[in-house]
This record gives sequence, structure tokens and C-alpha cells, in this order.
Amino acid sequence: MRSRTRRRRRLTRPRHGFTVIEMIIAIIVMAVGVMGLAGTARYVAMQMGNGSSQTVAATFTAKISDSLSARRCAAIVGGSATKRGVTITWTVADSSRTKWVTEQVQYKTKSGPKTVNYLTVIQCPD
Repeated sequence: MRSRTRRRRRLTRPRHGFTVIEMIIAIIVMAVGVMGLAGTARYVAMQMGNGSSQTVAATFTAKISDSLSARRCAAIVGGSATKRGVTITWTVADSSRTKWVTEQVQYKTKSGPKTVNYLTVIQCPD
């Protein structure tokens, strides 16, 4: 009698582990997640490259603005400059005691060329 009850207990014992269907579903869910991460990583890398180009353009623009601010008011005139793939064109508008400098910055990004405008006001004491 005892051998029958032992045999029944062994047969009715719960099995541990996963079924094949559960494993396939887990692999599919994981593959979708990895594909989403790969797409996001590409986008982040592209944005980081664009940020580098924009930093170079902004630094170059700040240097031009500082250079113009250091000049006497009569010597502040329009012009253009190109450096490291960044082209800056600036125009100067006169006011009674100020100069309005409009800088147009063009630079290349991975998604195409981009143009940004900056306005600098320089006060003239003379």
C-alpha cells in the first residue's frame, strides 16, 4: 500500500521550470525591447553629434560678438567669417548710442544644415 501512495505523490508533485510557449513569449518580448533600445541609441547618438556642432557654432559666434564689442563704435562694421564648417554673417544697424549686430550662423548637422540668428546690442559711449 505504501508504494502506491509514494508513487502517487511523485506523480502529482508540481513540476518546476518553464514551458516552451512561455520561453518563446519571453524571447519575443525581450527582442521587442532590445529593438526599441537600439532605435533610441541611434537617436541619442545623432542628437549628441548635433549638440557638438551647435556648441562650435555658438562659441564662434560669441568670439565674433566679443571682438566687435572690443572695437570703437566707428570700427564696428558688417562682415562674414568661416571656421570649422561654421559660417557667420553679421550686419550692423546704427541707432543713436547703440549698434545692433545681427549674426546669422549656418552650420551642418547630421540631419542637414541649420541656421540660427543672434542679436547683440553694443552700447557706444562716444
